[in-house]
Amino acid sequence: MSKPFFSVVLPTYNRAAMLRSAIQSVLAQTCRDYECFVLDDGSTDDTPRVFGEFATEPSLRLVRFEDNRRQHARRNYAIHQARGRFVAFIDSDDIWLSGRLETFKKAAESRPEIGFWFSNAYLLREGRIIGTVFGPERPIPEGRVPGWWAVGEGRLPYLTTNVAVRRDAFAEHGYFREDMRVLEDTELYARMLGAGLQVGVIREPLAVRRLHSEQITMDHQTAYRESLQALSAGGIAEAEFAAQRRLLALASAGFMIKSLKPAQARRFLHEELGGGRFFAAAYWTSFVPTLLLRAAKALRSAVLRARCRPAAAPPEYGAVLERISPLLNRENGPGAEI
Repeated sequence: MSKPFFSVVLPTYNRAAMLRSAIQSVLAQTCRDYECFVLDDGSTDDTPRVFGEFATEPSLRLVRFEDNRRQHARRNYAIHQARGRFVAFIDSDDIWLSGRLETFKKAAESRPEIGFWFSNAYLLREGRIIGTVFGPERPIPEGRVPGWWAVGEGRLPYLTTNVAVRRDAFAEHGYFREDMRVLEDTELYARMLGAGLQVGVIREPLAVRRLHSEQITMDHQTAYRESLQALSAGGIAEAEFAAQRRLLALASAGFMIKSLKPAQARRFLHEELGGGRFFAAAYWTSFVPTLLLRAAKALRSAVLRARCRPAAAPPEYGAVLERISPLLNRENGPGAEI
């Protein structure tokens, strides 16, 4: 049996309706040179019935686990079974556009030195395309880069659902750490890039990243600690580590404030920055009453919704939404409409 170019890895947990769209978007690829692992991480919802809908698809390897061990453990399982030249990832709440794998394959064949590819993606919220992960003109480094640049999106604005990694890189540099809770992907990529794996960027949006209330709530303090581990895995110098640690602490505090947890942010900055917290705007913002923070958050959401009205959005956003609407319409089963 010939080996496929891609091994697609799709872990899921209790997302039966959205899983259907994700699987259908893989099956709709114009490039058929792939195998796809769909991995149920111990779901307790209607996922078994969704699996049954796709049981006869020859390109899918449907695997159900009784226990829940989180997506990084399931990704590792699939990578060990994979036969493809590249391993591509898709989250079960996201959707690929039909030309994704074809575009990735052409890029990979034209630049064989690249082992870590990522593309742009559209962002979908409340039934609207609200933007892209990064702007088309944004400067993004390629080739050999410091491994710690994988931490944060300041230099490499990737999402794992937009990534494809050469399979032999896992055997050479390791797998997702199963003891981590939030940023196991960041730590792995920092480790790989720090060891010399080269980066390539596809600026075209080739997927739709869905933002929704069912996503896992971020534990910002855990994310901060694991970001520090990822920096170390990426081979960062001691002096630069101190500067990045401060930036990460401020960013984490900012997320806590946006999550309406100003007291938590204030305590966190006291622990991480000590006296340096007095020079941080986030520290003083943490004294703003929660009622005012909630009002500011609601105002920002209203402005975002107004700015992303279909009439105000670029025409391409409407065209993309029209392309994926058949998938969204079938999320509640055959014949359902959103």
